[in-house]
Amino acid sequence: MYSIARHYGVSMWAIANANGIVNPNFIYVGQRLIIPVCPAHAPGGGVHIVQPGETLTRIAARYGVSVWAIASANGLANINHIYVGQRLTIPGYAPHPKPGPKATAVPSGPDGYPGPWEGEYFDNVGLTGTAYATREDAAINFNWGSGPPAGGMPVNAFSVRWTGTFHFSEGTYRFYAKVDDGVRVYVDGAEIISAWHDGGLRTFKVDRWLSLGNHTVKVEYYDNVQVAAAYVWWKKVEGPTVTPGPSPTPGAPAPSAGWYAEFFNNTDMAGDPVVTRIDPWIGFEWGGDGPTAGIWADGFSVRWTTTAYLEADHYRFCTMSDDGSRIWVDGHLVLDQWHANNGIAYCGTYYATAGNHEVIAEYYEDGGQALIYVWWEPH
Repeated sequence: MYSIARHYGVSMWAIANANGIVNPNFIYVGQRLIIPVCPAHAPGGGVHIVQPGETLTRIAARYGVSVWAIASANGLANINHIYVGQRLTIPGYAPHPKPGPKATAVPSGPDGYPGPWEGEYFDNVGLTGTAYATREDAAINFNWGSGPPAGGMPVNAFSVRWTGTFHFSEGTYRFYAKVDDGVRVYVDGAEIISAWHDGGLRTFKVDRWLSLGNHTVKVEYYDNVQVAAAYVWWKKVEGPTVTPGPSPTPGAPAPSAGWYAEFFNNTDMAGDPVVTRIDPWIGFEWGGDGPTAGIWADGFSVRWTTTAYLEADHYRFCTMSDDGSRIWVDGHLVLDQWHANNGIAYCGTYYATAGNHEVIAEYYEDGGQALIYVWWEPH
């Protein structure tokens, strides 16, 4: 179901809802599936971005359609569960053509989300060629989910460049970028955040001293697959700059610096690792090949360790693997699917307090194809 949803640019749950499938992990060869129309190509329909305080009933009344029509068009199983920034397809409503909705600035602490920004939207992940659309965005505060960032654009494999000039008082500022997938942030041409790789929703931050006056900030972002989200903001740091504490595991990288990987030529990570290295993320499809020189194509295992800074929240820690996988957070076994698998995604939940957390992902490959993806997101 996951690969079918990716092929058509819709969510896996929208397909499951349209076909009355309770468990999306179980489909069969020859089954006929209805594919809901992607919001970007929905005939006679428009898109509404959920605002604070809105309910599905109020939105339906505004556009003169039924609650159930909107729920069906968007694959909503629970009509009471919508969120601010969610993009909803409104069946039968045809808005006036425009490049796309502007962002709505939602306060986040005393400074909120700064703006405005000049946005350039590209229908590729490399910011190449002529921009598909350009517009002024009030803030970089987007949760596009499985929808397009602008009318007619693809729901995946797109990129955006935002540029803005802002007045700063003298002092140290903490810049934040919370994204799914990649992001780069520049101040006056200097790159201060570099995370140009796939990954689930996570937050990057860095401190930067700025002189009094105007400074140019540039943000580059891309979404590759699955959901898309981008938030960028900053706030002035009072007192001395805070630096991350030491990694809780010897050899593990500092927060946001990648994963310390240990590869074994057995399926239970026994003995000393044959190969160690730093991986920037866990997203591999090795197929029938070995993962690296010196490691067997079958019958191997890997342990990855990292230190992740998490805001206080409930999180879903997820893997999609062939074969088995486990995730540990601060020594707690959050996800345990240590068995033969065929690329099915599983998630486990964990509440994290604000601060650094040790995350360990374990994986084994027994035979056949080999793949492993690991990510987490607020639940």
